[in-house]
Amino acid sequence: MTLEFDLPARWLSLLTEQFSDAIHDLQVTWPETQSLVISYRVIEAFNPEFASSIIDNPDGHLGAANRVLRDLLIEGGSKGLNPFIRLVNLPADRHRTVRQLRADDIGLMIGIEGIVTKISGVRPRIYRAVFACISCGHHLTIEQPNEQELIEPIECMLADGGCGRKKRETRFELVSKDSELINNQFIEVQELPEGLSGGVQPQRLLGIAEHDLAGILNPGDRVTVNGVLFVRSQRKGGKDTPIFDIFLRISSIERQNIPLEEIVISDEEERFIKELASNDDVYNILTRSIAPSIFGMTHVKESLMLQLFGGVARRNSDGTRTRGDIHILLMGDPGVAKSQLLSYMSTISPRGRFTSGMSATAAGLTAAAVQDTTADGRWTLEAGALALADLGLAAIDEFDKMNEGDRSSMHEAMEQQRISISKAGISATLRTRCAILAAANPKNGRFEAVSETPFTSQVNLGPPLLSRFDIIWLLTDAPNTEQDSMIANHIVDKRTVGISELLIEEGSASDPSRTSDTPNLSKDEYGDVQIEKDMIRKYIAYCKRNIHPNLDAAARTALVDFYVKTRREGGEFKDSIAITARALEALARLTEASARIRLSNDANLQDAEKAIRLTKLWRNDLMGGNFDETTMNSGKKGNTRNRERIILDIVERMCREMGGDVELNIVLNEAERNEISRTLAEDIIDGHVTAGRLFKPSYDSLNLA
Repeated sequence: MTLEFDLPARWLSLLTEQFSDAIHDLQVTWPETQSLVISYRVIEAFNPEFASSIIDNPDGHLGAANRVLRDLLIEGGSKGLNPFIRLVNLPADRHRTVRQLRADDIGLMIGIEGIVTKISGVRPRIYRAVFACISCGHHLTIEQPNEQELIEPIECMLADGGCGRKKRETRFELVSKDSELINNQFIEVQELPEGLSGGVQPQRLLGIAEHDLAGILNPGDRVTVNGVLFVRSQRKGGKDTPIFDIFLRISSIERQNIPLEEIVISDEEERFIKELASNDDVYNILTRSIAPSIFGMTHVKESLMLQLFGGVARRNSDGTRTRGDIHILLMGDPGVAKSQLLSYMSTISPRGRFTSGMSATAAGLTAAAVQDTTADGRWTLEAGALALADLGLAAIDEFDKMNEGDRSSMHEAMEQQRISISKAGISATLRTRCAILAAANPKNGRFEAVSETPFTSQVNLGPPLLSRFDIIWLLTDAPNTEQDSMIANHIVDKRTVGISELLIEEGSASDPSRTSDTPNLSKDEYGDVQIEKDMIRKYIAYCKRNIHPNLDAAARTALVDFYVKTRREGGEFKDSIAITARALEALARLTEASARIRLSNDANLQDAEKAIRLTKLWRNDLMGGNFDETTMNSGKKGNTRNRERIILDIVERMCREMGGDVELNIVLNEAERNEISRTLAEDIIDGHVTAGRLFKPSYDSLNLA
């Protein structure tokens, strides 16, 4: 056992033997570096008994270590520095989740893995307060151990050279310039969602980060926070109660630098992934594994498979960033299994999140500034669903039911994949590097194929938001005898082979979702091979960590040729734009995702052809052979825009010929010669008048506005 008085000597021996170079670097790089990071494993190798005593008495050890470090810096000629020792890499048995914390952990050094959900602003906290007596001017120093209460002197002590007056007889003023102030920030850590069983509310722990640890975290960051647990009594009616709240005084922070680090892949599982990737049928196996209970939708599931793996996010030399995540929108009639697809995708994707637009706001999706009512009323920043789904997938159902103001907050989150927050004095930027899978219903209940309004305008979504989706699938519920028969048989078969949920909960029957022929593969009722959910997650995590494909020359040529050819062919009308540069970026992302599935760092011609084929399919489903970006942006089909332009041209030409106003009947007669009926022409003219493009001074005359 290491005694308290022996601690400085032990730490002096450790620091001088093992960290003399690091201490010198600290002197040179101050104030950019203000802490000395020490791995627990190094201390354990130096002296196991000494290392073990740190866990049991962290306050004593860290206090002694900090004092020794400051003395060594003074000996090296650096005065006035206030560095700290940061211990990292605690042993596995000292790691806890928030849910596992108990009274036995109070006062011990532990590490807590979690996700940062809320941060407060950085504020100075006083550690050692200097007060001046108003009566005699004597200065008194008071230690401040409690971060929620300022302790003031009760007497100007005669023994210390004061006047001896009590607090009620004099007044004490805080001398800020002589007091010791350190930056302080409250951080709320929530347990990781992948460690929760269904329906369980994640638990949270409030931590206090000080000195150089304050201000380095953002909501959504996944970290391991190491520190010492302490308690504060809950207060009710102005009195302390015997129930205590647990807090964590953070001594070090370990960021998770490896993407999706929480997913552990064994050597055997890695071999299985490599074998599966070399299988020629890997694309079909993965496609069948997505929502197997939903019949058909092969092309939709194929695009969702590519979305799970995603492309490569790249940072350019000028500081700009191009996203790698693929955004997909499912526009469909009610009852075509959109919600089922979204729910399944959120369960098989690493860090998947599911939310509904009916119950989601801009703050809930992005971030919210919240006033803390439990502490000192300060404003804190709380992460939303997109920030918590960083490097994963966010499934948003009923996307069209969100308020217009809430949907507008999605623009930056989808394209730049960040959220800029400036609220209640808090300015921060959160990362939202997640793929978005959204579902929307038509405004009038069902899509109207025979309508002057394009499909994209029959959904309550604006053109700027629609343009940010890489793929937009149109799912209509049209009668088809052969297709309907297969779907009906599939649904009835699923009802037949399913096991009663009540029997499973009672223990009388086994859960079919947890039983398979092998731990990684299973077969459906048709004998087709599928991959288990956990294995899909590990497959995706392995690919995102290790595979970063680049387009080879053949793939680049294929994508460029398709883009240029489509642009050259153009649309059916003068103002039609067949494809935009955003679509070219989407093609590149789909190509890279296809290569990732094969564990290839080279995206070849076959990958590019797969991306082009899927792009042609969804564009044809949405608008037929003549895809028109202008239709999406304007909300008007090409025929409608063409007729409006013809009416304007007629009015402009007739006004020029007549030198002023033109009679309405003349315009209507000319419109009929251009195969526009009088009724339709009148409606178009009224629309132009309302929009201010035409002026109608009387019933029978028109002029350009």
